[in-house]
Amino acid sequence: MRRIAALFAALFWIAPVYADEAAPSGWEAHVTAHDRDRLARYEDAVTQGMMESRVAGEEHGAYNELVSVMEGTLAPADPEKLKGRWNCRTIKAGGPFAGFVVYGWFRCEIVEKEGRLFFEKLTGSQRQSGFFYPRDEKTWVLLAAPNEGHSGPIRAYSGPEGGVIDPQMIDQPAIAALLEDGRARIVFPWPALESTFNVLEMTRRK
Repeated sequence: MRRIAALFAALFWIAPVYADEAAPSGWEAHVTAHDRDRLARYEDAVTQGMMESRVAGEEHGAYNELVSVMEGTLAPADPEKLKGRWNCRTIKAGGPFAGFVVYGWFRCEIVEKEGRLFFEKLTGSQRQSGFFYPRDEKTWVLLAAPNEGHSGPIRAYSGPEGGVIDPQMIDQPAIAALLEDGRARIVFPWPALESTFNVLEMTRRK
């Protein structure tokens, strides 16, 4: 009987360990299944998008600008250095829309909100916002959602249940990083419309 009791006691202590290991943590606890898949295929999106945009980008004379931000050396993921006011512009890479499009500069901001870093694109027609989650020593995951009507009130990310199917309003997961030259970038793999990936290039705004 003592051996049986000891066996049950061992199982009782082991089970919670396995449960904790199986449970998602960090950004994975908040992401939709669709967005988890997009983030898992991040490298594929970047590789494909760079190849698809090369010809169109060289014709427009701006492909090196995409290379500069995508091949910049990453800096450590320091939350304090990510905070603040930024100038930001979107570059659309690859896909059937035009292959390569560079938009103008707008204003973005990263602040601390509810104990976490919060991103918001403040100007321009395609505004979005969302919280950052640590990913590794040099990157974050951004779980963003477009504003209502693109330039209206901010909207919360859908969360694990998802439910948004309008391609104009669907969630926008991304991988964010600081660059050693002082810039930052936020890369959105496999967007619902137009491109293979979008990158938001960010420079400091005084």
